Amino acid sequence: LTAPQTPAQRGRSAARTVAKSAMLSLLQLASLFATGLVTPSQLTTLISSSLRPSSYLATSPAAARRVADACAELEATAPPPLWPRDLRRLDGSWRLIYSSALAGPQPPSPLDGLPAPPAALLAAVESAPFAPLGGGVQQNVDVFKRRIVNVVELSPWPTGSLGGLLSSAPGPLGQASKQLQAARVVLELDHSFSADGDGSDGARRAAAGSTISLTLEEVRRELEGAAGGGDDALAMVPRASSYSLPPPLRPLASGKFATTYLSGSLRISRAVPPLPSAPAELRVFVREGGGDEGATWQEEEDARTAAAEEEAAAAAAAGADAVEAEGGEGGAVEEQEDGLYFDEVPD
Repeated sequence: LTAPQTPAQRGRSAARTVAKSAMLSLLQLASLFATGLVTPSQLTTLISSSLRPSSYLATSPAAARRVADACAELEATAPPPLWPRDLRRLDGSWRLIYSSALAGPQPPSPLDGLPAPPAALLAAVESAPFAPLGGGVQQNVDVFKRRIVNVVELSPWPTGSLGGLLSSAPGPLGQASKQLQAARVVLELDHSFSADGDGSDGARRAAAGSTISLTLEEVRRELEGAAGGGDDALAMVPRASSYSLPPPLRPLASGKFATTYLSGSLRISRAVPPLPSAPAELRVFVREGGGDEGATWQEEEDARTAAAEEEAAAAAAAGADAVEAEGGEGGAVEEQEDGLYFDEVPD
């Protein structure tokens, strides 16, 4: 049998574990940057190994810092896109794979050697109501309509051990908890957006900057997967609803993001904080469906011109048809006399 460790021995053992973890992190980072160039696939692999399974929470503050460093390395490999010249490259569906706001707090770098938060604490955070489900945030960008819709999947009720405890409660609470265990709330946050140089400020420029301004205008909600009958309390909860923000409130739900890296498969964006000293959220997206990067700024201008010309031609054709129809009716009246057409009048 092994003798129990003294407090001093336990302290030294914990210190060795922390040192080993820090050394492993350094080796992983050194291996990642061995070539001097971080690729999008390397970044996605690092993010996958730095987050808890099916979660946006980082395994530790040090893991979150490694992701931030890798993003900075990748951003340095290519210049940022410039709007509106490269704006069509944003068009399509993107899936959020990393957000520094969801990864957890990041203390100053000298504290990276601290042990990761207890797994029970992280599990409690993940099982809290309305916690975003890992991989459940999607962003749909429609450049031509200037709309960005963030689709967020949330758990409407505690899961995990707390959810199990509530499910065993008697009465309506336990019944509602059981019905909501497999449910999810899908929110669609519908924004309008403008981009540097797209004319929203009165001037159009081909390559003005990489910042997009978002304004939330409508929120749509849908409850999916909830099991319930027609006579219980859950049946009274609307399965879908929507809310449009009044125009005076929309400036309070607006923000700016700078796209610092953009390829055909991956995008890095950073929030533009209202104050220089405020923390800036880091987001990493991957393109869904393997689509292309969209058209160039000139192709977008050509598409707009062609659409306007097509609309004008359709309006002109409709007007010509209306004039012709009126003329045809007048001619028929003129050709009739006493119930006979002129070509039917006897000689």
